[in-house]
Amino acid sequence: MTPRRDLRRVLVHLNSLELGGTQINAVDLAAEIRSHGFDSVLVGARDTIPSRGPSVLDVAQARGMRVLPYDPEPSIVKRGRQLSAIADDRGLGMIHVYGSWGGGARPTYWGPSLLGRRPWLQTVYEMEVSPKLKRHMPMIVGTGYLIEELQDRPGRTILISPPVDTYSDRPDSRASAAFRAENGLPGTLLVIVSRLDKSMKSVPIGIAIDAMRNVGGDVNLVIVGSGDNTDQLRALGARVNEDIGRSVVRFVGAMADPRPAYAAADVVLGMGGSAARALSFGKPLVVQGEAGWSQLFDEKTAPALARSSYWSAMQVDDAVQMLNAALAPVLADQQRRSELGAFGREFAIARFGLPAMAAKLASFYRVSAKSYTVRSWIADLPPEAAILAQKIQRQTRRITGSRDGGSSA
Repeated sequence: MTPRRDLRRVLVHLNSLELGGTQINAVDLAAEIRSHGFDSVLVGARDTIPSRGPSVLDVAQARGMRVLPYDPEPSIVKRGRQLSAIADDRGLGMIHVYGSWGGGARPTYWGPSLLGRRPWLQTVYEMEVSPKLKRHMPMIVGTGYLIEELQDRPGRTILISPPVDTYSDRPDSRASAAFRAENGLPGTLLVIVSRLDKSMKSVPIGIAIDAMRNVGGDVNLVIVGSGDNTDQLRALGARVNEDIGRSVVRFVGAMADPRPAYAAADVVLGMGGSAARALSFGKPLVVQGEAGWSQLFDEKTAPALARSSYWSAMQVDDAVQMLNAALAPVLADQQRRSELGAFGREFAIARFGLPAMAAKLASFYRVSAKSYTVRSWIADLPPEAAILAQKIQRQTRRITGSRDGGSSA
């Protein structure tokens, strides 16, 4: 017999099972929200599990959570049936889709939430909201300016910052010493923890590597992560090391638990969730944008950087020089590094601590359970009808073209 649906039991669809900020945020929130009476079943596409190295499965296991990988069907409707079967079998009463990519939203709309039979909501931790996303389901964003941009959106929209476990992510001298010893890392450390992907990440990482030509002193750049542009970035690092005459750029690969790397840093370079974690560790932070812009996080810049989720799309004429200028005052002054680290730690606890973000999510789950109805589902139907009409037109043209080709042969 199918278990009775329970609105406190939530199917959480992960956009990927690779290591990434949104996925880790989803796992952390699912684990923390148990204290508010919610039980989450996490699922994700099996073909997104990395062939080598750690994955979200390792993160979930460390948090006492389990992820159910599934093999997604090729069509939206069939994939929706898969998600419906998972939800039905486990009595799940609500669906939470993470990410604007990853194949969770439309299958949810046509599957477990068909005709509004289950409320669903979507978290978008990207820096913009695609106009293709449904407008009437509840939505969570992680960037302050998006709330302003989405004021006229019919569905409920709230801000829940990507959470950081400020209890676990804190200064740790033992972990710092162990990481440095294990990797043979002397001197002052600049640390980047990131996916090494072409999308969004490679430009700022490449700029950081190039900037090491001008840093001088006993300063090293340590890069933690892997991705589709790993080989190219490693090659750039090798060229810089050869030009300088020593290994100033080090790659240590992906880490399921990168806390030791954060703990060992003297300064962290990053964006988004990685930048927020750096603050929680009490580290000076230089925020990097995806196109080359950079800025030191300090008492004056903190509000604006938080509002933009420690990210920017701004392009600059000399990105390397800009980064070197941001780094110079903290590399030259250990006392200033200590001051900025303490300021960042206090800021993190107040602004995006995991317990506070989980409490907001629990409250939003309760609101969403009542606010999403069959009327909400119907209101989002016209764009789906347009997609279906376009698909029918394409199929008709293919059939017609095949017949014409056959008759002329």
